[in-house]
Amino acid sequence: MVDGPEFTRWRKDAASALRSAELQADAGLHNWACFAAEQAAQLAVKALLHGVGAAPWGHDLEDLGRRLTDAGVPVPAELAASLLRLKRHYIPARYADAHPGGAASDQFLESDARAAIEDAEAVLRFVDDAWQHLAG
Repeated sequence: MVDGPEFTRWRKDAASALRSAELQADAGLHNWACFAAEQAAQLAVKALLHGVGAAPWGHDLEDLGRRLTDAGVPVPAELAASLLRLKRHYIPARYADAHPGGAASDQFLESDARAAIEDAEAVLRFVDDAWQHLAG
C-alpha cells in the first residue's frame, strides 16, 4: 500500500529546497547551496520512505538510502554515491567550527555547489521514477 498524499507533501518541499539551492548557487552562496541540495535529497528520500509506509528517522542520507533498500526500493550504486557526497554537506556547510580555520562560506566553491545540485537532481529523478513505478 502506498501513501500518495504523504509522498506528495514531502516531495513538494524537496522541490522547494532544490530551487533554493539553485538560487543560492546563482547568488554565490555556495555553502548554502550545498546544504539546500542536501536537504532537497533528504526530503525526497523521506518522501519515498513515507510513501511506502517506512517511517524515516534521522538525517543521514546514506542511512536513509539503506532504509529505502530495506523497504524494497533498491538504491543503485551511483545513487548511493550521490547520497554519500551530499551527506557531507549536512554540517560543514553551515558551521564555521566544522573547519580548522575560516568561515563555512570560505570553504565552498561554485563547482561544489553545482556538483551538489547535480547529485540532488539525480536523487529527485530516482525518487520520482521509483514512485511512478510503485504508485502505478
